[in-house]
Amino acid sequence: MRFGYNTGMDPAISSFAFVVSLVAVINGLGIVRLLSSFAEYLRRRRTLQMGHFWIYYVQTTFQLLIHVLLWWSILGLSEAGNLNFLTYLYLLVGPTLLFLSTSLLIPDADTDAIDLRSEYLAFRKDYYSMIAAFWLWVIFIWPVFVGRFAPTVKIFVVYLAISLLQRFSANLKLHGTMVVANCILFAEFVGLFAMQLGGAARSMMQS
Repeated sequence: MRFGYNTGMDPAISSFAFVVSLVAVINGLGIVRLLSSFAEYLRRRRTLQMGHFWIYYVQTTFQLLIHVLLWWSILGLSEAGNLNFLTYLYLLVGPTLLFLSTSLLIPDADTDAIDLRSEYLAFRKDYYSMIAAFWLWVIFIWPVFVGRFAPTVKIFVVYLAISLLQRFSANLKLHGTMVVANCILFAEFVGLFAMQLGGAARSMMQS
Protein backbone atom coordinates (compact mmCIF):
# COMPACT_ATOMS: atom_id res chain seq x y z
CA MET A 1 0.00 0.00 0.00
CA ARG A 2 1.33 3.42 -0.93
CA PHE A 3 0.50 6.30 1.35
CA GLY A 4 -0.24 9.75 0.04
CA TYR A 5 -2.22 12.84 0.98
CA ASN A 6 -1.83 16.40 -0.20
CA THR A 7 -0.19 17.76 2.94
CA GLY A 8 2.86 19.80 3.64
CA MET A 9 4.77 16.89 5.14
CA ASP A 10 6.09 13.72 3.55
CA PRO A 11 2.96 12.08 2.08
CA ALA A 12 4.02 8.57 3.13
CA ILE A 13 4.51 9.68 6.72
CA SER A 14 1.31 11.75 6.88
CA SER A 15 -0.83 8.96 5.44
CA PHE A 16 0.72 6.35 7.71
CA ALA A 17 0.20 8.61 10.73
CA PHE A 18 -3.48 8.94 9.81
CA VAL A 19 -3.97 5.20 9.32
CA VAL A 20 -2.26 4.25 12.60
CA SER A 21 -4.03 6.94 14.63
CA LEU A 22 -6.19 4.19 16.13
CA VAL A 23 -3.00 2.58 17.44
CA ALA A 24 -2.14 5.87 19.15
CA VAL A 25 -5.65 6.14 20.60
CA ILE A 26 -5.56 2.64 22.12
CA ASN A 27 -2.05 3.20 23.43
CA GLY A 28 -3.05 6.59 24.80
CA LEU A 29 -5.92 5.01 26.75
CA GLY A 30 -3.35 3.03 28.72
CA ILE A 31 -1.39 6.19 29.55
CA VAL A 32 -4.60 7.94 30.62
CA ARG A 33 -5.53 4.92 32.76
CA LEU A 34 -2.22 5.06 34.61
CA LEU A 35 -2.18 8.83 35.09
CA SER A 36 -5.83 9.01 36.16
CA SER A 37 -5.27 6.30 38.76
CA PHE A 38 -2.31 8.26 40.13
CA ALA A 39 -4.43 11.43 40.20
CA GLU A 40 -7.13 9.52 42.09
CA TYR A 41 -4.54 8.39 44.63
CA LEU A 42 -3.34 11.97 45.13
CA ARG A 43 -6.92 13.10 45.66
CA ARG A 44 -7.62 10.39 48.26
CA ARG A 45 -4.17 10.02 49.83
CA ARG A 46 -5.26 11.45 53.21
CA THR A 47 -8.08 8.96 53.67
CA LEU A 48 -6.91 5.97 51.65
CA GLN A 49 -5.05 3.30 53.61
CA MET A 50 -2.32 2.17 51.25
CA GLY A 51 -0.07 -0.83 51.80
CA HIS A 52 2.97 0.16 49.76
CA PHE A 53 4.98 -2.33 47.69
CA TRP A 54 8.07 -1.19 45.82
CA ILE A 55 7.93 -3.92 43.15
CA TYR A 56 4.48 -2.73 42.15
CA TYR A 57 5.69 0.86 41.84
CA VAL A 58 8.68 -0.08 39.68
CA GLN A 59 6.60 -2.29 37.41
CA THR A 60 3.91 0.38 37.04
CA THR A 61 6.54 2.96 36.11
CA PHE A 62 7.99 0.51 33.60
CA GLN A 63 4.50 -0.01 32.15
CA LEU A 64 4.15 3.72 31.58
CA LEU A 65 7.56 3.81 29.90
CA ILE A 66 6.53 0.98 27.55
CA HIS A 67 3.45 2.96 26.54
CA VAL A 68 5.56 6.04 25.82
CA LEU A 69 8.17 4.04 23.91
CA LEU A 70 5.50 2.35 21.79
CA TRP A 71 4.08 5.75 20.86
CA TRP A 72 7.60 7.05 20.11
CA SER A 73 8.55 4.05 17.97
CA ILE A 74 5.47 3.14 15.98
CA LEU A 75 5.89 5.82 13.30
CA GLY A 76 9.14 4.16 12.25
CA LEU A 77 7.11 1.34 10.73
CA SER A 78 6.19 3.72 7.91
CA GLU A 79 9.60 2.90 6.42
CA ALA A 80 8.50 -0.70 5.97
CA GLY A 81 5.93 0.38 3.38
CA ASN A 82 3.98 -2.90 3.69
CA LEU A 83 0.64 -2.09 5.26
CA ASN A 84 -2.50 -3.92 4.24
CA PHE A 85 -5.61 -4.72 6.22
CA LEU A 86 -4.20 -7.91 7.73
CA THR A 87 -0.93 -6.31 8.82
CA TYR A 88 -2.98 -3.37 10.14
CA LEU A 89 -5.01 -5.76 12.30
CA TYR A 90 -1.76 -7.25 13.57
CA LEU A 91 -0.51 -3.76 14.35
CA LEU A 92 -3.57 -3.14 16.55
CA VAL A 93 -2.94 -6.27 18.64
CA GLY A 94 0.09 -4.85 20.48
CA PRO A 95 -1.41 -1.64 21.92
CA THR A 96 -4.58 -3.58 22.78
CA LEU A 97 -2.59 -6.11 24.80
CA LEU A 98 -0.67 -3.30 26.47
CA PHE A 99 -3.86 -1.44 27.39
CA LEU A 100 -5.48 -4.59 28.82
CA SER A 101 -2.38 -5.39 30.88
CA THR A 102 -2.34 -1.81 32.17
CA SER A 103 -5.96 -2.17 33.25
CA LEU A 104 -5.00 -5.27 35.26
CA LEU A 105 -2.34 -3.24 37.09
CA ILE A 106 -4.80 -0.69 38.48
CA PRO A 107 -6.32 -1.69 41.85
CA ASP A 108 -9.99 -1.19 42.70
CA ALA A 109 -10.41 2.48 43.66
CA ASP A 110 -13.77 1.94 45.38
CA THR A 111 -12.24 0.59 48.56
CA ASP A 112 -10.82 2.54 51.50
CA ALA A 113 -7.79 0.28 51.93
CA ILE A 114 -5.45 -1.18 49.31
CA ASP A 115 -2.65 -3.65 49.95
CA LEU A 116 -0.48 -3.39 46.84
CA ARG A 117 1.48 -6.54 47.69
CA SER A 118 -1.71 -8.61 47.79
CA GLU A 119 -3.01 -6.89 44.66
CA TYR A 120 0.23 -7.66 42.82
CA LEU A 121 0.13 -11.33 43.74
CA ALA A 122 -3.54 -11.54 42.79
CA PHE A 123 -3.16 -10.16 39.25
CA ARG A 124 0.36 -11.56 38.65
CA LYS A 125 -0.55 -14.51 36.42
CA ASP A 126 -3.06 -12.69 34.22
CA TYR A 127 -0.93 -9.58 33.95
CA TYR A 128 2.32 -11.31 33.03
CA SER A 129 0.51 -13.61 30.60
CA MET A 130 -0.72 -10.48 28.83
CA ILE A 131 2.73 -8.87 28.92
CA ALA A 132 4.35 -12.04 27.56
CA ALA A 133 1.88 -11.96 24.66
CA PHE A 134 2.78 -8.30 24.08
CA TRP A 135 6.51 -9.05 23.87
CA LEU A 136 5.77 -11.91 21.49
CA TRP A 137 3.88 -9.41 19.33
CA VAL A 138 6.85 -7.03 19.43
CA ILE A 139 9.27 -9.81 18.42
CA PHE A 140 7.27 -10.66 15.31
CA ILE A 141 6.17 -7.21 14.19
CA TRP A 142 9.13 -6.70 11.85
CA PRO A 143 8.90 -10.21 10.35
CA VAL A 144 5.22 -9.48 9.64
CA PHE A 145 6.04 -6.18 7.94
CA VAL A 146 9.37 -6.82 6.20
CA GLY A 147 9.98 -10.56 6.49
CA ARG A 148 12.96 -10.55 8.87
CA PHE A 149 13.74 -9.96 12.51
CA ALA A 150 14.92 -6.58 13.78
CA PRO A 151 18.36 -6.10 15.40
CA THR A 152 16.42 -5.37 18.62
CA VAL A 153 15.05 -8.92 18.79
CA LYS A 154 17.55 -10.15 21.41
CA ILE A 155 16.42 -7.54 23.92
CA PHE A 156 12.76 -8.40 23.33
CA VAL A 157 13.43 -12.12 23.71
CA VAL A 158 14.95 -11.35 27.12
CA TYR A 159 11.84 -9.31 27.99
CA LEU A 160 9.68 -12.26 26.98
CA ALA A 161 11.73 -14.63 29.14
CA ILE A 162 11.49 -12.27 32.11
CA SER A 163 7.73 -11.95 31.80
CA LEU A 164 7.36 -15.75 31.63
CA LEU A 165 9.50 -16.15 34.74
CA GLN A 166 7.29 -13.66 36.56
CA ARG A 167 4.18 -15.42 35.25
CA PHE A 168 5.18 -18.83 36.56
CA SER A 169 7.01 -17.88 39.77
CA ALA A 170 5.54 -16.16 42.83
CA ASN A 171 8.99 -15.67 44.37
CA LEU A 172 9.09 -11.98 45.27
CA LYS A 173 12.89 -11.88 45.39
CA LEU A 174 12.89 -13.04 41.78
CA HIS A 175 10.26 -10.44 40.90
CA GLY A 176 12.31 -7.70 42.55
CA THR A 177 15.36 -8.68 40.52
CA MET A 178 13.37 -8.90 37.30
CA VAL A 179 11.64 -5.51 37.58
CA VAL A 180 15.04 -3.88 38.06
CA ALA A 181 16.40 -5.85 35.09
CA ASN A 182 13.48 -4.57 33.00
CA CYS A 183 14.47 -0.97 33.72
CA ILE A 184 18.13 -1.62 32.91
CA LEU A 185 17.17 -3.25 29.62
CA PHE A 186 14.88 -0.33 28.84
CA ALA A 187 17.73 2.15 29.31
CA GLU A 188 19.96 -0.01 27.10
CA PHE A 189 17.31 -0.23 24.39
CA VAL A 190 16.72 3.52 24.34
CA GLY A 191 20.43 4.25 24.30
CA LEU A 192 21.09 1.86 21.41
CA PHE A 193 17.98 2.19 19.26
CA ALA A 194 15.46 4.80 20.37
CA MET A 195 17.18 8.09 21.18
CA GLN A 196 16.10 9.42 17.78
CA LEU A 197 12.62 9.12 16.30
CA GLY A 198 12.53 6.03 14.10
CA GLY A 199 16.00 4.95 15.19
CA ALA A 200 15.10 1.28 15.54
CA ALA A 201 13.42 1.31 12.13
CA ARG A 202 16.48 2.84 10.46
CA SER A 203 18.71 0.22 12.07
CA MET A 204 16.38 -2.43 10.74
CA MET A 205 16.21 -1.12 7.17
CA GLN A 206 20.00 -0.64 7.01
CA SER A 207 20.81 -4.13 8.30
